[in-house]
Amino acid sequence: MPTCNRSKCIARVLSTEIEMLKKLNIDIRIYDSSNEDDTKSLVLEYQNKGYENLFYEQIDYAVHPNRKAYQIFRDAELTEYDYIWLLHDHTVCMETAALSYILYALEKGYDFYLLNMQSNSYRITQIQNLDEFLVLGAWPLNSFGASIVKVKTFLKGTDWKVISDKYLQEKTLNYAHVGFYFERAAQIENIKICKLELLRECFLDFLRYQKTSWDKDTIRICTECWGSNILMLPDMYHTKYQALRTQDRWFLTKYKLLMYKKSGQYGIRSFLRYRKWMKVICPEAYWTDTMIALLPFGVSKYICCHRIVKRINKARYLGWKIMIYGAGRHAVECAELLKDIEMDFDGFVVTKKQGNPDSLLGYPVQEAQSFLESENTLVIIAVLTSGVKEVEKYIEKIKSKNNMLDCVVFE
Repeated sequence: MPTCNRSKCIARVLSTEIEMLKKLNIDIRIYDSSNEDDTKSLVLEYQNKGYENLFYEQIDYAVHPNRKAYQIFRDAELTEYDYIWLLHDHTVCMETAALSYILYALEKGYDFYLLNMQSNSYRITQIQNLDEFLVLGAWPLNSFGASIVKVKTFLKGTDWKVISDKYLQEKTLNYAHVGFYFERAAQIENIKICKLELLRECFLDFLRYQKTSWDKDTIRICTECWGSNILMLPDMYHTKYQALRTQDRWFLTKYKLLMYKKSGQYGIRSFLRYRKWMKVICPEAYWTDTMIALLPFGVSKYICCHRIVKRINKARYLGWKIMIYGAGRHAVECAELLKDIEMDFDGFVVTKKQGNPDSLLGYPVQEAQSFLESENTLVIIAVLTSGVKEVEKYIEKIKSKNNMLDCVVFE
């Protein structure tokens, strides 16, 4: 678990998980690059309480997060652990059953586990070939926590210099761990890979509503860095361009680009620099991207937002509520844009309240089913692109009980 100056996050993780991990014979290693001693002191406090499954490693403050990941994997290669799960410092497992299921899955002996911690069921599905693996895993694996690797087969024998020289460069560094996963997978004969699905209510990302640390550099990272990394993979991957388009569209939507245009982070210069990647990754949005770059902010804002404004105004005229579906970073950014275009809304709805705040930005967060069954509502879906269809199906099901219900995707 890499961390940096977030002792409060580590405290929350340990207070929730450490007892479960100890009972299940799972070790947790904190890789800390803080310029303070709070995290180290916290770990020592737990160690003094008898938690011998907790370890601490100090890393230089200036080390890039993806270089930390490489160091963690290199260190793990030299251990006798069976499996390594690299996980960021703001996700906690809420249920012992989920960890037990992971241990059950590890008994199957796969070399690589692609994790989906936002599923509605427990499931293990074998991935048949590397091309399927690339398309399924390219974008999810950008997140620390989406992989568990077998030490004896996936890590041992790795030529770290070759992989580091290839992926730890400026244009690929932000996705260097993704490059490592697929580069290494291509080197292992008859590699066994599976997709491991886990119940979403068992895992809580308690910083999911915060902006990414690289928000100001989003366009470069999500175009040039992403594209360079994927296209540098071995030639045996035939689905590179398909994998490029799996990136979460949220990071390059017209609304995001509008906000970057307003702040001066996006314009004709940045468009000309990154347009080839934007055309490959989001070809359906290329004309809109061009328009936003060229036109004054006020004009492009009107063109991009007039449809959603029309939908909201119609719903308001009918006396309907306006609710944002979601309570993560996407929902927060949706709310901020609605305020910017002077469109008010009434709150947020989520599938389940567990793990979600009672309020966000001063607006209530309510359980979707009970609220939407009783209130005439226009729902603005603001979730990960990969989850939009599931939410649409969910709302369509509720419409059978309340036909005064409609939805629009914030994209």
